[in-house]
Amino acid sequence: MTHENTINSNYFSISIEELSNPQSFTLQQLFDALETNTSSGILGDSNDLYRRRNSFGSNNNFSSSSVKKKSFRELTLEAFKESTFILLFCCVVLSLVIGIKRDGLQEALFDSVIIFLPIFFVLNFSVTFRFFKERWISKRRLSRKKKVIRVLRHQQLLQISSSEVVVGDIVLLESGDHVPADGILIQGNSYKFDDGSTSHDLVLPREQLHHVLFNHTKLVEGSCQLLVTAVGENKERIKLMKCVTRFQNNGHECYSKVQKSIDEMSSFLDKLSLSLSLIILVVEVFRCFLWNKSWCCDKDGDPKGVKNTMEEIMNEATKYMRRRRGENYGTNKVNGFVAMVCILVFSLKDGLSLGMFIVLLYASKDMKKNDQIIVHNLPSCANGALVTTLCLSKTSDFVVNYTTLVDLWIGFEKINDLSVFSGGARDFTDEVRNTLLEGIFMNIIGHVDEDALLIWAEKMFGENIEQFHGSCSILNLENYYPNKGLCGVLLKRNKEEIGEFLHVHWKGEPKLVLSMCSNYYDINNGTMQTLDEEKRELFNRKIASIIVSNGVHCFGFAYKQVIRSSPKEEEKENGTIITKDGLSFLGIVVLKNPYSPELRRMIEVCRKSGIEIKLMVDDDLNTSRLMAINSGILRIEEDLQGSIIEAIEFRKSPKESQINMCHKIKVMANCSPADKLLLVNCLKKRGGHVAATGSSIRDLPSLKEADVGIFFGKNCADLAKEDADITIVDSNFGKILAILILAK
Repeated sequence: MTHENTINSNYFSISIEELSNPQSFTLQQLFDALETNTSSGILGDSNDLYRRRNSFGSNNNFSSSSVKKKSFRELTLEAFKESTFILLFCCVVLSLVIGIKRDGLQEALFDSVIIFLPIFFVLNFSVTFRFFKERWISKRRLSRKKKVIRVLRHQQLLQISSSEVVVGDIVLLESGDHVPADGILIQGNSYKFDDGSTSHDLVLPREQLHHVLFNHTKLVEGSCQLLVTAVGENKERIKLMKCVTRFQNNGHECYSKVQKSIDEMSSFLDKLSLSLSLIILVVEVFRCFLWNKSWCCDKDGDPKGVKNTMEEIMNEATKYMRRRRGENYGTNKVNGFVAMVCILVFSLKDGLSLGMFIVLLYASKDMKKNDQIIVHNLPSCANGALVTTLCLSKTSDFVVNYTTLVDLWIGFEKINDLSVFSGGARDFTDEVRNTLLEGIFMNIIGHVDEDALLIWAEKMFGENIEQFHGSCSILNLENYYPNKGLCGVLLKRNKEEIGEFLHVHWKGEPKLVLSMCSNYYDINNGTMQTLDEEKRELFNRKIASIIVSNGVHCFGFAYKQVIRSSPKEEEKENGTIITKDGLSFLGIVVLKNPYSPELRRMIEVCRKSGIEIKLMVDDDLNTSRLMAINSGILRIEEDLQGSIIEAIEFRKSPKESQINMCHKIKVMANCSPADKLLLVNCLKKRGGHVAATGSSIRDLPSLKEADVGIFFGKNCADLAKEDADITIVDSNFGKILAILILAK
């Protein structure tokens, strides 16, 4: 009975579909719906376990469980049906007929058996290998299932196998334990998780519960309790793997294009050589039975026309190789021996496949030794040369460290610790902070680097641009930035009484902004200082040194509070010229590229090699654009409609539209693992050869679907071996060049 036929959700007030998004419920709602709690757990008797397994499934299903394992007899029968074996068998029969005519029945039978036994052994060797490999994989999976965990049932702490976990169980995890199923974090103490991602360990604050944890996530430190919400085939990873299987069954090869080409060429050569042999044997049969025996036998009893020239070819080839080696390098017996072995290898049945296997094995060993790259699927070494599209998930190299994204200077002082602005310890620093943020959020000039500035301000100060736009009204805006490098804004604060003050903000090139100022903020003394010519010169030298040393973009900020001249005539204020004199210099914001030169160089080399790069991340749209532009994945002129897209927009598009639009996408924001898998599949349907990267357990389905799946890090080694083609152990992103570019 299949998994789907056993599901019955009438026992509980919540369905499997609703549990797929457990964060849409409160913890108490989940406890009530699943009839469990943190003090006693589930009831846990046979009837209760039956209801839960019947409603939500059991935890012993695997993505490959739907594939029936073939017996040794079935695999052998399949091998006997192959065209290669049929041709060989025909050759044996014809040889037997010729042998009976020439040497008699007994000797002919003996010779035919001698010929048939090696053929039978060679054909069934692969069958034996496949049979025991499948059993070994199954045994390894079963051993993985037998891990013991602790659960709370009927107020008792029990130790059970992870395969016996059911939905609603309260699982108690300690340091070193792996999450046995998908679930919700409900209680914990100083915990740190590792989901295989190389970006950062998942460190959750004690108050941040109700966080979804996925199967195979490891608890690195501390202890916690988990409410199980999905088991077996309802776990996220298993559902995505079923999608991969469905995609492959709908016409996509489950093995590489290189392997397919090798197999097709090897099969063609085998059939060609066997067909020629068969034709020769058929001719010999006719000659032996229709003409005189002397026609078909020479003095030694060998059939005329059946003379095997392989020995002569081998001798000539060996002589040629020795001669060539002698001309170039002198006598080299070792190289001559290697040359003869190569000729022998490629002259055997499946010689092409074997030869390619040896070459790829050598290449993979060299990559592991020199680059710490482990190849799980040998043809992927060659597949890298075919890649046309590289889909990147967020790894440690792409994580934006907001604390180093910007350098902030207030007056002559560089602010290394922004906590000086938090909490309003002093009125002056509080005023500087609010005035600076007002200038950042309200004075938008449309510069390409402005997204980075806005994101930094929101992340580091905990403020929101909508809040400032709701508290202020813009009366006038003068944007001269494209030509003169300046932009000014005149605004009023809605909370202030009508008729009091207006506020002027200027932003732009630091030297130009400084030229309009007569005062500056001194953060150390907490006072406003006069900007004389000596200090102005010091500021100019400071600005020049900042730009030269960093080679990045800088913004200068200035502010002035002005009194309304005619507070009753508000309608005329929209035409008021924004003052440029007597401003106070707030400071300088220095924007820096958060990514290393090595990463940007790698992306540039890939682009020049014709590889199209796409970024798939779970960050919001603005942060995703920041990541793409600074890394070089997205250029300014490419920031057009359709190049950056929300995953939900792509997900809800019709299938035909998805395939048509996928090649235009440069960045997909707010991506889930299912969205990544969908994008990779659509790119393959367009005929591209796709490579995908990932560093988390949740990335593995998209790596399995890709033509070349590259996993970063040494965590989750067992899963990475099954689903990824290549593992970069030290998580060095630059080593993608060794896989994709150098392979060309």
